[in-house]
Amino acid sequence: MRYEGMVFRPPSEADSYILQATVGCSWNKCTYCAMYRDKSYRVRELSESLEDLDEAGRQIGRRVRKLFVADGDALALPVDHWLSILERARQVFPRRGQISC
Repeated sequence: MRYEGMVFRPPSEADSYILQATVGCSWNKCTYCAMYRDKSYRVRELSESLEDLDEAGRQIGRRVRKLFVADGDALALPVDHWLSILERARQVFPRRGQISC
């Protein structure tokens, strides 16, 4: 489970496992937000994200009920990444209910 830079946890995700599938924000120009200024946006390698999910599954899998896919713009992930992440999350977190980003 690797994280690059600061990772922000929204209050509604207090009990979630955070998967950093992207780093930074794809726009990163909002005048009201400076959360990702120290990072350049990129999509993490899918293999890294899946490895992180596997490791989290081994360490805390039964306790995970919520998964939060981060960073600033996880919705920009390619669909094939999303499908792979969702499938792996289903396998390693048998009690998970909510997945958000």
